[in-house]
Amino acid sequence: MALGERPISSDAILPMQDPYMTQIINGRKNYEFRKYCLKPCVKRIWFCRTGPHSSITHVCETLPARTRNPGDLPLDEDGLGNVEFNNRHKDWEGYDFAYEMVTVFELRRPISLKEMKEKYGFKSAPRGLVYLPKSISNS
Repeated sequence: MALGERPISSDAILPMQDPYMTQIINGRKNYEFRKYCLKPCVKRIWFCRTGPHSSITHVCETLPARTRNPGDLPLDEDGLGNVEFNNRHKDWEGYDFAYEMVTVFELRRPISLKEMKEKYGFKSAPRGLVYLPKSISNS
């Protein structure tokens, strides 16, 4: 991010590999599962696809995290991974936060890694949670 620039806490950037991004785009995967909780004020997730794309290609509106604490309602079992999340499948160990992908928008012009570095001050591709620089939101 540009020096001194404050991020927008309502928007998060998360890295995403294929085939998972494709599954979100086509609606087969309707929740993104994470081992950490995003700030409750996050309303949009910007997905930075890993190679060969190496660019931010999609933005999804989301709701606050769903959890699987005692007394929590289970997720509807209509998407990839939802049954496993509800049943605490061993492959989902630690993935205690589920973010519903309410809408999926493709950016008209993806933001390449080169542009992230040259225009927005990123040192490298996001490898974890990053809150969106205001300069990206403004463009």
